[in-house]
Amino acid sequence: MKIVIYQTSDLHGYIYPTNYVKDQPLGFLKIASYILKDEKKFDASLKVDCGDLVQGSALTHYLSKQNINENPIIKGLEAINYDVYVLGNHEFNYGLDYLKNAYSLVSDKIINANIKGLPFDTKPYKIFEFGNFKIGCIGFTTSYIPNWEQEVNIRNLDFLDPVKQYKKYEEELKDKCDFIIVCYHGGFEKSLDEDMTPTEALTKENQGSELLENFNSINMILSGHQHRAFITKIKNVICSQPMNNGQSFSKIIIDTDNKDITYELVDVSSLDNEIDNKLENIFKDTQKDLEVYLDQVIGEFDKDMKVDDIFLARLKGHPFINFLHQVQLDVSGADFSALSVFDSAIGFSKKISIRDVLINYPYPNTSKVLSITGKQLKKAIEKSATYFVIEDKKVVVNKEFLVPKVQHYNYDTYGGLDYKIDLSRNFYDRVVYMKKNNKDISMDEDYTIVLNN
Repeated sequence: MKIVIYQTSDLHGYIYPTNYVKDQPLGFLKIASYILKDEKKFDASLKVDCGDLVQGSALTHYLSKQNINENPIIKGLEAINYDVYVLGNHEFNYGLDYLKNAYSLVSDKIINANIKGLPFDTKPYKIFEFGNFKIGCIGFTTSYIPNWEQEVNIRNLDFLDPVKQYKKYEEELKDKCDFIIVCYHGGFEKSLDEDMTPTEALTKENQGSELLENFNSINMILSGHQHRAFITKIKNVICSQPMNNGQSFSKIIIDTDNKDITYELVDVSSLDNEIDNKLENIFKDTQKDLEVYLDQVIGEFDKDMKVDDIFLARLKGHPFINFLHQVQLDVSGADFSALSVFDSAIGFSKKISIRDVLINYPYPNTSKVLSITGKQLKKAIEKSATYFVIEDKKVVVNKEFLVPKVQHYNYDTYGGLDYKIDLSRNFYDRVVYMKKNNKDISMDEDYTIVLNN
């Protein structure tokens, strides 16, 4: 028997092949239309989504503002019969009521072994029988969520350690299954090889490597969260993670007769399939209403603030960035402002629509005001200044922000002060001066800074 496993993760509500500014080779409809035809080549299929499904795009923002009985994104996945769902960290951004409503249709398919207190019943794992071959899928969500999420959105929830929870269920799974799959909305904190060298701070945000180091019973880890794109074998365990926004998906074929396993990461840009009409019909009315909503004009400037080159905007500053700082400073009353510019940023035209806002800032996060000293401010700017390096007399992005995952969002700009960075100097000694109202900022004085959580 040949079983095909399809894995998506971090779709973030990208259904159509567009970011609502221009067409792009991505999205659930392209993936699902491919799966509908492709799965017919096999004896059986297993479809898994590893979280961050109902938040993160213009569509998901729109849906969060509507009083809907059934979330069309979930309906779309159900139209091709997904078997397993794992919750992602962004699933909590709109609150527990929204989470419950969105997933009520499929709560019996959610596997969750490490979140206690959810507003619906879930199972820690599910076992799927394919003839005499049994596949066990156990689900985990990064336990780091309390470090980001507003308390009101996760009240009375406990996020337990996935490694400890796997140990709790390991013997059950070994007794009941021929093949164990960890479905994890979390990533790998170490290199994707036998050495497993740390590639990030070991905060427990990502524990894929720790699972591999502690257990030899796992056959496959289907991961997410980090927005990386890979499928490989580590310690003879297949480990995969598709790219975010439906840019790619995992496809694994298990031959139960000869135990042969093949795997690939399918790039959606390589697909030339047409979108299935029945699938698209699920979203047509919502899509039509969404376009009207996005085109609402909500403000106007006296000139354009378009971002044509994000790298140059980060390097030299930009009116769009200055405007965002001014908004944060005006709303908060803080002395300083810190913010990052997302890769999706396009800036603003003279007339601003809801579409423009959501393209520039797709995530519904919260502004926070912190108390800091001038010394802490300098340390923070110095850290951001490591984003740039000089190679062959050209300023480029430091590879530390590109490998093992792209992290442009970890470069912060600062407002409410004048500061100068000299990139020819060593890391952590690049800030030449920091002034506010033409006065040097005191290293020992207390200030306030506003930033996005």
